[in-house]
Amino acid sequence: MSNKKPKIGVVGAGHLGKHHIKHLSKHNKIEFVGVFDINSEALNNVCNEFSVRALKSTDELIALCDAVHIVTPTNTHFEIAKTFLSNNKDVLIEKPITNTVQEASLLIDLAKKNKRIIQVGHIERFNPTINKLKSLIEEPHYIEIERLAPFQARGTEVPVVLDLMVHDIDLILEMVDSPIRKISASGAKMMSNTIDLAHAHIKFESGVVANLKSSRIAQSYVRKIRTYQKDLYSITDLMIPQIELYGIENDAKFSSNSKSQKVDTNDGKKDLFYEKFIPENKDALLEEINHFIYCVNTRSRPNVDGEAGSNALDIALQIENKIFLNE
Repeated sequence: MSNKKPKIGVVGAGHLGKHHIKHLSKHNKIEFVGVFDINSEALNNVCNEFSVRALKSTDELIALCDAVHIVTPTNTHFEIAKTFLSNNKDVLIEKPITNTVQEASLLIDLAKKNKRIIQVGHIERFNPTINKLKSLIEEPHYIEIERLAPFQARGTEVPVVLDLMVHDIDLILEMVDSPIRKISASGAKMMSNTIDLAHAHIKFESGVVANLKSSRIAQSYVRKIRTYQKDLYSITDLMIPQIELYGIENDAKFSSNSKSQKVDTNDGKKDLFYEKFIPENKDALLEEINHFIYCVNTRSRPNVDGEAGSNALDIALQIENKIFLNE
């Protein structure tokens, strides 16, 4: 592991890029070299706000950095990442990794050839609530995820499947160790020229079923995950955040603080245990950035590497195609 601080920059000074810049500009384990964006007004505004250097081109950033965060519209990811990987720079690419699986494969091959790192910005992998949930459940046979948001014009250049649902696709692919047997989906356009509401039903070879619902025309934000497995049911609310766990066995998942009550069933009375878990208060984006810095320093494979990003994109595009076929 190198003691030298990696030199990191950002391409993209928009809404999400601003959050990356906020963390990187004050990070004590890197040297932040600056930001580039083709929108000079957005670039100057963000650089003035965080007192960081505005760069004139990607070439200038390449000359200065060891690694880069690419926080630009999805249709630009491939060309930007290709340029940096070709110049032997590590990249953190916001999700989805690219527009197509073929583009993702080309980036993965280029990274392997040049021994570079690709990390994809599936931020929920670093969400402390989700990581706590994964420690509590072992073999869910049914997973239901809702990710709803009020409408805003930003981001509507891509369908809601690639904008929101791709987060949850990545999560279930990590949680369920089984090939997919069947995907069915439906959706609708309402406020934009792309799909604004989507439902997906995914069956795995193992028998696990996942139902995903994403919408950007909701009245309020909803981020809920429900899992069912033998004798255990969980409800996770990422907005609060909290996890509620119900079970009929008082095993190691439940602490001495758990509550129980007798419930009448067809098999007689059973104890139903209940406990509420409040996760650690951590900034998921900062955790994601810290992981990228660690991987750059140690030359380690990221938790969400190019292959993981490509797999999530592949399923998202299959869902999108199913929706178009049903229109």
